[in-house]
Amino acid sequence: MENKIKTLGISLDGVLRDLHSQFDTVYRKNFIKNDSLVQADENFQYILPEANQEDSELDKLEKIVKEKITLPVDTNDLMNHYHFDSREQFENFFQEYAFELFAMAGQFPRSFDGANRLQNFGKFNGLFNTILLVKGIDKITSATYAFLGKSGCKLENIKFVENDADKWNYCDVLIDDSPESFENKPEDKTSIKISHPYNTYGDVDYSFDNINSVYNELFLLKVFRPEKYQEVISKQKKDKKDE
Repeated sequence: MENKIKTLGISLDGVLRDLHSQFDTVYRKNFIKNDSLVQADENFQYILPEANQEDSELDKLEKIVKEKITLPVDTNDLMNHYHFDSREQFENFFQEYAFELFAMAGQFPRSFDGANRLQNFGKFNGLFNTILLVKGIDKITSATYAFLGKSGCKLENIKFVENDADKWNYCDVLIDDSPESFENKPEDKTSIKISHPYNTYGDVDYSFDNINSVYNELFLLKVFRPEKYQEVISKQKKDKKDE
C-alpha cells in the first residue's frame, strides 16, 4: 500500500519573517521618538544632546524607554515587554500599522532559501507537500502578500489562520516558533521548533536554530519516512562494518 504523502507546514513569523525586530522599530517610532525631546536619524538611532546639559533631552528619552520597553523579549507575549494601555490597543496596533509591521519587516538570513529548498526536496522526492502558514487577518493579509513579493518566496501554497493552534489543521509536521502551536500539537503529528529566547520552555519533537538547519536529507527521511530511514541507517552501519 502506497504511503499517503504528508504535509510540511512552515510558519512565517519567527521562522522566515523577523517580525519582532520590526515591531521594536515601529513601536519606538510611534511611542518613543519625540522630536520635542530629542532628534533621531532615519534609522531611529538617537542623536546625543550637548554634553553636560542638565536634565538632558537624552535623559528624558531614556526614562520613557525604561517605562515603556522591557528587554530582552524572553516571553511569548509582547505586551510583557512593550507598554500598551490595554489588550485592545495592542491588537489594534497590528492592524493600524499592518503595512509597516508585516510588509516592511526583514527576513531571517537566507530563510526563504531554506524554505524553498525544503519545498523542492519534498516535491522532487515525493516525500511531502509544503504549505506556508500565516497567523493574521484583515490588513495583515494584504501586507503579508507585499512582504512575500519582495522576499524571494517560491512556496506554492499559503494559508492564513486566526490562531496558532489552527495551523495543525493543514499539516502533519510543523516548523514554528510559537509555544501555543506546540502546546496544541496532536499526538500523531510532529513539531519542529526554531529556537528563540521566548520559546525555551515547552516540549517539542525537534529543535533547530534556524530553518536552514532543518534541511538535512536524513533528518527529513526520519520524519516523513521512518521505515526508509531505518533501512538507510542499517545499510550505512553494514557498509561501515564491512570496510
